Amino acid sequence: MLDFFLRGSKRKADPLGNAASAKEWIESLRQEYGSASHDKVSEVVAELNRSGSVLTADRLEAILTINRETAQFHYQLGVQYLMNSRMPKVLEEQLRAQILGYGKEFLEAYQHALSPAFSGEDGRRIYAMLPLVLARMMHYFCECARWSFFQGGSPGEVFWLNVNHVYRFAEEYGLESAPVFLFGEHDEGTTVQDQYLILQMLALLSGGNLTPRQLNFSYELLRLVSNRMVLVREFSQELSFVVVLDEGRPASRCQGTFGSGFYRYWSTAEVSEILHGWLAVLETGHMPTELARLAEPGVDAGLFRVLCREWAAKPIRIQRAERIPVNDRNIEVVHRLATLHRLVRHPDEQRLHTAAALPQDSFSSASDLRIYGFVTSRRMDKVAPGVSGRAGETPLAKEVFNKWEIENISQTGLGVSLDAGGNEWVGLGELLGYKEAESSSWSLGIVRRIRRLQREKIFLGIETLTDRPVAAALRGMDGKAVDPRVMHEHVWQGGVIALFVPLTRGDRSINAIILPVASYMLGKQFCMSARGKLFQIALSKVLEKGRDWYLVEIELVKALEGLPSATP
Repeated sequence: MLDFFLRGSKRKADPLGNAASAKEWIESLRQEYGSASHDKVSEVVAELNRSGSVLTADRLEAILTINRETAQFHYQLGVQYLMNSRMPKVLEEQLRAQILGYGKEFLEAYQHALSPAFSGEDGRRIYAMLPLVLARMMHYFCECARWSFFQGGSPGEVFWLNVNHVYRFAEEYGLESAPVFLFGEHDEGTTVQDQYLILQMLALLSGGNLTPRQLNFSYELLRLVSNRMVLVREFSQELSFVVVLDEGRPASRCQGTFGSGFYRYWSTAEVSEILHGWLAVLETGHMPTELARLAEPGVDAGLFRVLCREWAAKPIRIQRAERIPVNDRNIEVVHRLATLHRLVRHPDEQRLHTAAALPQDSFSSASDLRIYGFVTSRRMDKVAPGVSGRAGETPLAKEVFNKWEIENISQTGLGVSLDAGGNEWVGLGELLGYKEAESSSWSLGIVRRIRRLQREKIFLGIETLTDRPVAAALRGMDGKAVDPRVMHEHVWQGGVIALFVPLTRGDRSINAIILPVASYMLGKQFCMSARGKLFQIALSKVLEKGRDWYLVEIELVKALEGLPSATP
């Protein structure tokens, strides 16, 4: 009987009592919740932060332990986000909150260790753990900044003041170069200075012209080369970048001026040399051995050229097209290949309907109709005037398009601003069609830069591909019908939709088409019909890749007099 009461009075061990109890608690969480242990840990650390309890050496050891034991779960959440670019926005926001919430709670918990009030044996034990505490704080600061960069934003002044304050603390206690293993001995060694430099170097890429996966690759790359850079206090002409520790802003290029005692400088000469070596390998079509495990879509020679330019030891001057500010001008915008094709071909279809309504006494007119539309006059008479030939389509005159405000224009494109709400689909590399309200012709462009200047506003840089795209249809040279599995909206005039795009790259004029991803095969030949003419073309290299389209260079083999005959 007494034993019963004793068992009932037992209290659960505090999971944050010491390292041993923390590890035991994490093991029980793993068995019960699996990967959901990540959220349980966030809740417990948040409760600790709210309680305001005094930090002891045992408690700090426990916090470090549960952080280390759940770091793999945290890493997997980040991978899950990066690998699912089409994740619904609700799930994306939920995942983002999980990741940033975890880092925020540990940052706050570690902040309590940066107190000069500790003394005695407890103080000595906490001091011994400070290099790891500070390195992890920098790691989570970098994670927070990285997620801001993913969304085209940038952390504010308070964030950078906190980051610089933590690094100053590390310097004051002589801990900035103390080597640690961030999350266990399976990691490569690092230091507070390494983690600080990773964050500052990554901030140099926050111009909004890299995708989340490219930014994440750049972060992983910096983890490999951060130990090739060293912060110094004295300025010299060989140095590349500077950060001011008592200011709330990230690093910038050295301007050749001498600063106060809060200025720290570093050179990227050695890193730049390594990057150029890797770039040379990539330009041969191979991935450097050291980077093979990091390879993913979007990691190519083009990305390395950007890194070589942004992280160069000395500024590289590039000539940009002059941007002319404009006021009170808007563009109407659409996206998705099928929609773009329908709008581009609409003026031609209107002319076709007009021609079909005329007396059919002209042999050449009838011939043009047969070649271009592959329909008879009897079929055209059945189509109501002003209505598209595809069933179920809304008359274009009634369509309402997104409207964005033009901020500036240049020879190569334009800058626009738009509301963040309702435009969540916008991303780097997005193919757009746009025109000013009074114009009837559509231009094609690709989003090259995204900057979130305010919470409600986004700025986009759009490169214009062409202001005269041509709607086309592609048929196999074997004369067979389109595969029935092709989406209905991707079929037009008996072929697969495509947009003919004349390009100029440097001094070179290029014939190219935009077509659905599923239709591409290197070297494949098609019969392309466009504006009443037939051509035999061969697909060449891919110039740009979108989510559901490729921009492909083509070779014009020859003009055709008629459609290919079906082979038995």
